[in-house]
Formats: sequence, structure tokens, C-alpha cells
Amino acid sequence: MKPRCRGQALLVRYADDYVCAFQFQEDAQRFYRAVPRRLGRFGLQVAPEKTRLMRFSRFHPGLRRRFGFLGFELYWSRDRRGELRVMKRTVRKKLQAAKRRLKGWIRANRHLPGRVFIQELNRRLVGHYNYFGLRSNEQGLESYYIFATRCAFKWLNRRGGKRSSFNWAQYIAALRKLGVEQPRITERQRAHAVFA
Repeated sequence: MKPRCRGQALLVRYADDYVCAFQFQEDAQRFYRAVPRRLGRFGLQVAPEKTRLMRFSRFHPGLRRRFGFLGFELYWSRDRRGELRVMKRTVRKKLQAAKRRLKGWIRANRHLPGRVFIQELNRRLVGHYNYFGLRSNEQGLESYYIFATRCAFKWLNRRGGKRSSFNWAQYIAALRKLGVEQPRITERQRAHAVFA
């Protein structure tokens, strides 16, 4: 399709998921009509709930024109320096599901000795940061970390049928001593081709 396009075209793919970007609407519409026929030749089909044609332009920044891809919502916004960039944040449903899984794990494993519990909790935190640790997603990472520490405080305080084994200040001191993983950006800086 690219040689037939009037303007620039870009394909971003991960396994069987992809996003196509076109400079001109006519090119996008032609591609949108052609894809189902092309995939049909190989016995494949487009997932209607994941497929749509939308305007995504730096000339229309904001959350109204956003889309989800691989667990992230992508949208145009201004960065700290005032430049327009494609921003990424964790899709709300994914973040809520991750928090529910973490809460279930904390509740089921609160009996573990302190150091073992923190090591296992850190494995889950680092796994989340490694996948979702993209620039502009700091808020999502911070939200997950805060949820993890508060949830652990609640359930660790209920071990053995006791309520309030320790207070918040003691708990925070223990977290610092045991070394709970802080949220961090894991994305590497690289140059991006941008057009709209």
C-alpha cells in the first residue's frame, strides 16, 4: 500500500497487533477498505472491536482523540517544555485489573516472613514498571505503587487475626529498610519520527 499513498505512511507492529498512520485521510480510507480483503486471502480476519479509522493529529491535542494499543492509551499533549508529543498512559481497565491481581496476591501471601514478602512484592512491582514504565506514564506507575503500599499495610496489619500490628510510621520505616521498589521509567530515549 505504501507506494500508492499520496503522503507519508507508518506501520507500528507488535506480534499480531498493529497501528497504521497516514498523512492523508484518503490514504487511510483506502487502506481501511483493503485490509479485510487482504487478510481474507490468508484465512484471517480483522477484529471489529479493535479496528477503527480515526483522526489522530498534533493539531487536535487532548484526550478526546485517544486510542488504546498494547495496554496503553496514546494521545497528543504538550510535554513539560511545551512541545507537542504523543503521550502514553496505562489503559484504565488494565491498571484496575493489575491492582485487583496484586490485592489478591497480597491477601493470599500476607503470611510470608517480612523479607520474603517484600522480595515477592518487588518482583511484581518491577514486572509492572518494566512493561508500563514509559515516559509520560509516571502517574500510572505512582498510582500502582501507592496502591501496593497501602494494600500491603492493610493486609499485613491483619495477620493472625490481629488488627493494627504496627502503625503507618513504623510500616514506612520498615519499607525503607527492606527496600521496596520505587516507580521508575524503564523506556530508553530514542529519536521518533513524527508527522500528522
